[in-house]
Amino acid sequence: MPLPSFSPPILQLHPTRRCNLRCLHCYSSSAPTERSEQDASQLEAAIADAASQGYRVVSISGGEPLLYFGLPSLLAEARRHGLRTTITTNGLLLDARRVRQLSSDTDFLAISLDGVPERHNYMRNSPHAFKTMRNRLAVLRGSGLPFGFLFTLTHQNICDLEWVVEFAAREGATLVQVHPLEETGRAQSELAGHAPTDVDAALAWLRVQQLQKQYSDRLRIHLDLFDRDALRNSIASAADANANTGDDNGVLRLAEFISPLVVESDGTIVPLQYGFPRTFALGNLNDTPLSEMARSWFGQRQSALEFLYERARQMLCQPAELPFVNWYEFVVQLATQPIRELVNIQ
Repeated sequence: MPLPSFSPPILQLHPTRRCNLRCLHCYSSSAPTERSEQDASQLEAAIADAASQGYRVVSISGGEPLLYFGLPSLLAEARRHGLRTTITTNGLLLDARRVRQLSSDTDFLAISLDGVPERHNYMRNSPHAFKTMRNRLAVLRGSGLPFGFLFTLTHQNICDLEWVVEFAAREGATLVQVHPLEETGRAQSELAGHAPTDVDAALAWLRVQQLQKQYSDRLRIHLDLFDRDALRNSIASAADANANTGDDNGVLRLAEFISPLVVESDGTIVPLQYGFPRTFALGNLNDTPLSEMARSWFGQRQSALEFLYERARQMLCQPAELPFVNWYEFVVQLATQPIRELVNIQ
């Protein structure tokens, strides 16, 4: 069964774990002391292969991607293949030189924001993180490069949601993306118990609906939770379209089955999310080009991920108290279960 369709297929690159901050909720446990980086030429080749596999967006994160020396070449390579480009950054390094460097080959810049200044500084583990980031926004606005904010929702900062949206609108952002905290990476130890509860998620769901109407003429607000009915329909539509999967010649492509396709800083390629269980990894760029991984995946590994999707579909079609679900977190939780338990899920 192909992947449910949520957005244009995304290749997500994490070229480095080097960062100028040591954020408490970092999924990749990045820090100033980390030096793990991926060779730029290998990532450029992966971008070319991903384009041939049907991917339409290259999203670059980290670590802090502005510290990665090969960032301009990755953006240029994506452009050569007609792919859209996005960068996720903490915003502290957005000086005039870097903004000029990024403007020609970047379609969108997402800046991390964790709530009111005091809370943002706490999460970023830096007393000046908010002030420095905000001071960079004037240069960004002057460049004309579209930007928005990525707000990591926790049990503690749900009360900041309205403030974040107002701040974004005032600063000229075009998007606020609200992403529920997942306790992975450093968050497992530093923020245990901080993930939003079901009640938090329900409140955020309702509040986002209201804010979308209030700010509809100024910016978009997106919550990374999926309506269960829409998700069921999307999965059903994907299953019905199975016979038509592939390019014009009927050749199967990864983008129909895996999005995001994630390249971690050590070259490991996994489905859907950084740190996805290694049982489902496609391979490592240091050993095998993406084009070869794709061929072997369809021959050997495709059925395992399709089995996981099917179990997710079965569970999501059951009655539930809440009208929404975090699809990616849901699939990750299933993927961590022993295969014997997964087979027995009804």
